[in-house]
Amino acid sequence: MPGARDRGAAPARWLGTGLLVEEVDNTVTLIILGVVGGVIGLLICILLLKKFIAFVIKKTQEKKKECLMSSSGNDNTENGLPGSKAEEKAPTKV
Repeated sequence: MPGARDRGAAPARWLGTGLLVEEVDNTVTLIILGVVGGVIGLLICILLLKKFIAFVIKKTQEKKKECLMSSSGNDNTENGLPGSKAEEKAPTKV
């Protein structure tokens, strides 16, 4: 048929140096690379978000501990001196 072209073959281009180069469609390659890059980026974002959430939870737990418990080793004694233990009194005889 006149004017009919072979649609299966890729068009070729002459470079002028004696080389005939076939033009290749890179659409599928670009799609695959885009998907792989997107998945890697998503994994990095998920891991960073996980680290950030763990950091925030750790900091809020530390604040709660500071409010509920005293970290000092001093106990409140009868004589009011910090760090001193209360003296035990012997029972009185009746």
